[in-house]
Amino acid sequence: MSTAVEACCPACGTVSRQRHGQYRRALNDVTVSGRRTVIDLVVRRFRCAQDGCRQRTFSEQIAGLTERFARRTPRLRQVLERLMLVAAGRPAARLTQALAFPVSANTLLRLLRRRPTPQRARAPRVLGVDDFALRKGHVYGTILLDMETGERVDVLPDRTAKTLTAWLRAHPGAEIVCRDRGGAYAEAVRTAAPNAVQVADRFHVWRNLCDAVEKCVVLHRDCLPVPADELTGGPAPKPASLSAPAEHVLEKRVSAEWDSVRASTRRQRHAEVHGLREKGVGISAIAEALGLDRKTVRRYAHAATPEDMVSDRAGQRSSRIDPFLPYLHDRWNAGCTDGARLFAEIRDRGYTGSQRTLRRHLQAVRASGKPAPTIKKQLSVRRATILLTSHPTHLDENAALRRKGLLGRCPELDTVAACVAAFATMMADLDGHRLPAWLDQAHATGLQPLRSLVNGIRQDLAAVTAGLTLHWNSGRVEGNVNRIKRIKRDGYGRASFDLLRHQILHAD
Repeated sequence: MSTAVEACCPACGTVSRQRHGQYRRALNDVTVSGRRTVIDLVVRRFRCAQDGCRQRTFSEQIAGLTERFARRTPRLRQVLERLMLVAAGRPAARLTQALAFPVSANTLLRLLRRRPTPQRARAPRVLGVDDFALRKGHVYGTILLDMETGERVDVLPDRTAKTLTAWLRAHPGAEIVCRDRGGAYAEAVRTAAPNAVQVADRFHVWRNLCDAVEKCVVLHRDCLPVPADELTGGPAPKPASLSAPAEHVLEKRVSAEWDSVRASTRRQRHAEVHGLREKGVGISAIAEALGLDRKTVRRYAHAATPEDMVSDRAGQRSSRIDPFLPYLHDRWNAGCTDGARLFAEIRDRGYTGSQRTLRRHLQAVRASGKPAPTIKKQLSVRRATILLTSHPTHLDENAALRRKGLLGRCPELDTVAACVAAFATMMADLDGHRLPAWLDQAHATGLQPLRSLVNGIRQDLAAVTAGLTLHWNSGRVEGNVNRIKRIKRDGYGRASFDLLRHQILHAD
């Protein structure tokens, strides 16, 4: 029972000693030795002594133990809120049953929604902006961060320039804005905070450069096969039955006849998409007519030639049967065309794939009606890109030799490697003033992927220069985006935006 002789009116703050009555309150508290704890408390009601106060009577509140209209102690409420933030609604509700203070998932959601969110009148001096997927490929949100303290400032329901512009106008004060290469955020900052310095994250610029290098490798994929003399350390022996010109003609003919069904399908689809686009048909209509995804149709529409559709994924695509192709082709040319026998032979050699994969490969060989082509060892597009974009001192001896051989076979890729090295040095030393000279160097290569990158950087030159000069970057924002992914997984995608916003702002 409370023994206080006076209490403050919650409406006017007047101290009153006039007792009006008393009543009992039952408060749930945290468990003791695994048992549910209920505090049976007698509190008094007081009459407000202030004339004209709308609160005629009021109940006394005990600091740290009671709150108005609460059936739980503040300590238990904080525990429930923490469970909700960590485990989300339904898992947290199941956990409370095991902890001997059962609470429903809806009650946990209400507790979290009633928790006040931080309110700021002004934006932080250094503001970080980045987007995250609410529904990947369809709906995105925006997280705002104080880059100096790491505090989460706010979460916006979309990533449009209009929404961010409205927020910046309502919260002035940003002097530096760290962002990615997105145009919507750049437009919003130019509109609502024209005096703020925009900093394009240098990691994203580096990723753009790596993508451009990858496209350059695709354009020069004919240089990826490793010559036999590099594999054996000397010139490759040539068959006595064939002269050099005859061997060259045979190799070209076999490679032409060995064109995959995927390549022919790619050329056909490219022609169909461009034919419909010339007639004014939209992307969605083409996708429905051809039975393709809208993203695939858009890639075909943006590709000038079918060869431009070949990306790094073609170099990344591999099969368990690939290491056994030289042996299979040798056995095929020797007269063994029995699929079951060949499957048993390569299985004894360590093949772990299915016989169906082998049959699909042999079916293409059999359909060609020609000898199986010689399989040349070659770098994949992905591996070649890694060799070009890695620091030379970070490569082992074998990788360094492969890189040296690739650059020796392809002067164009040697030029690309020089551009990558120059950019990496500029980025590591934060020498943003050297960016215009580097742009001229990359443009002078004549390679279209690098020229496209140069054009994109020149459209955002001030922000990219600041990103390569100042020490600010979007690393803290990217870390919070990863945390948001974990929060979304905990909620199993059932949380609405307002609940997700509370979870993000109050997460540890």
